[in-house]
Amino acid sequence: MDIFSLIKDRKTIRKYKDKPIPKEIIDKIVEAGIWGPSVPSFLKIQPWKFVVVTEKKRIKQITELLKKSKKTGIAINIMLSSAANIIDKAPFIIVVYNSKDLEKLKEKFKLIYSKFARIIKAAQLSAISAAIQNMILVAEDLGISSCWLDTPLFCKNEINKIFNTNNELIAILTFGYSAEKGKRSPRKPISDTVDYI
Repeated sequence: MDIFSLIKDRKTIRKYKDKPIPKEIIDKIVEAGIWGPSVPSFLKIQPWKFVVVTEKKRIKQITELLKKSKKTGIAINIMLSSAANIIDKAPFIIVVYNSKDLEKLKEKFKLIYSKFARIIKAAQLSAISAAIQNMILVAEDLGISSCWLDTPLFCKNEINKIFNTNNELIAILTFGYSAEKGKRSPRKPISDTVDYI
């Protein structure tokens, strides 16, 4: 399938078959992520850290944490429970972190850092988001469905304890063979969202 058709046809899938994904496919998906753009390119900073989880026990730890969480507001708890159900059935997940490697260079590159300090967070998030998109598109091309979850960010400190890290949690991605048809939400017309100057 050509890349444009792949982008337009890809659907978020929240239900997966109980079927393991071969390691070589997982490796290819992760490799697509590491080929996301670095920021800034001349420093060769790739601010992502991916934790690939296939171990059911660890996946269950995350889902139990999300289900038991009692955040302020019923809506948040419902969203956390929904995210837990999606994660629970996934053959594998990728927990995506910001390694903050660019921030770690502030002493070495003081002048550059001082000039870019205001946009560093946004630049890192942009690069990580592009890496995530790479993984999702390559997964789709390989016949593996996915879901990009931000809701677990409500429990980022608790999730960090599971992985013994202080990195910044950005998202949890779920992957598997689709057990549902899925639906592509319609897009606004270009005239509503794009200005040509």
